[in-house]
Amino acid sequence: MTRSTFRIHPSQCALAALTTILALGTPLLAAQEVIELPAEDQLLDAEFEEVYRVGSFEGDEWETFGIIGAVAFDASGNLFVLDSQAGRIVVVGTDGGFLREFGGVGDGPGEFGGDNGSGIRLVVLPSGAVAGYDPDHRHFSVFGTGGEFERTVRMPGGLLYMLPPLQAEPGGESVIATARVFAIDINALRNREEPDEPTFRPILRFGLSGEDVVEDTVARAWESPSDASGFAPPLVVGALPDGGVAYVDSSAYAIKVMSPEGNLVRVLTRPIQPEPVTDRIREAEIERQLEELDGSNELGADRAGGQRGAMMAQMAAFRRSGIQSMTFHDVVPVMSALKTGWGGTIWARRRGEGVVREGPIDLLTPDGRYLGTFAAEATAMPSAFGPDGLVAFVERDELDVPTVVVRRLPSELR
Repeated sequence: MTRSTFRIHPSQCALAALTTILALGTPLLAAQEVIELPAEDQLLDAEFEEVYRVGSFEGDEWETFGIIGAVAFDASGNLFVLDSQAGRIVVVGTDGGFLREFGGVGDGPGEFGGDNGSGIRLVVLPSGAVAGYDPDHRHFSVFGTGGEFERTVRMPGGLLYMLPPLQAEPGGESVIATARVFAIDINALRNREEPDEPTFRPILRFGLSGEDVVEDTVARAWESPSDASGFAPPLVVGALPDGGVAYVDSSAYAIKVMSPEGNLVRVLTRPIQPEPVTDRIREAEIERQLEELDGSNELGADRAGGQRGAMMAQMAAFRRSGIQSMTFHDVVPVMSALKTGWGGTIWARRRGEGVVREGPIDLLTPDGRYLGTFAAEATAMPSAFGPDGLVAFVERDELDVPTVVVRRLPSELR
């Protein structure tokens, strides 16, 4: 395989043609089941039962979090909280009490590098083991059910991975990337090689059972032929309990359901059309991204001195220039986010009115039933799903302290 700046992967099936048809609104291929769901929203009640909350400025030391990077549940309903600032993983029992913590910042076994805490990823595997991806050390650390460090699983050499949030697959030691994965070929960068032009977006699985990560492609998602970055069709993915996946990869309302064997078996649609991009929308999106860049300081240019600080400042300037000269797709995609619950329910968030507003959340089943819609302001998207209807939301309290609130969904929405 020829390596390039953004790595391209083989796949089990080709979906680009179908997605193009969906995006254009033309007749669908007969090989897949297409289910058109109701056009009118049927609103759901978002008054979920609160089970407990953790995270407090005046609480015990274990629940004083710096930055909550991720949360996850195990099969018993225990909550795992990643404090990415401290590189530690805190385990909370079903009653909200402290069980244990492990990890930490450092270079030893089971520790995480301190330079890129925002890139740490947390997954609780079906066995109860915990996997944490460390972008600084370029490997996964796997911990046992009691938090003891077990082993390291190395990423492929020569590649610098930028991983999105990960989701465990049922029945094994593998995880699914819930969005596009970028792998930078360090040697190609040094040699100033031009990257290959991608023709599809891979949905990737990472196997963690051995000493080295085994990477393979679950599906080929559609890649727009346009090189515009403004309002690019999203790629958002959720794992399903049967081993399949649900995902969105176009500007249309089209949720694809794939079988464990890698076959596209179903497309769930609603007659909701993408919004055309106007000059007003373009200007507002550029302004929003510039404000986000100025406010986030994710690159840390003001904290790093010397050569690193100069490089970060240069990257920030490059990003600013890219935002100011950004080109746009013709329409604003209908969908903005997708997650799958413990029992397989699909939570699909639509874009709201205007550029930045989050829209309603549709709840669907993989077999094509429409359960209803939460209004735009009714609830946030859960940060994690657990057994027996448990869901976790990462919030900030009145003192701006990071807090995890655990609630329980009614039985009909699980």
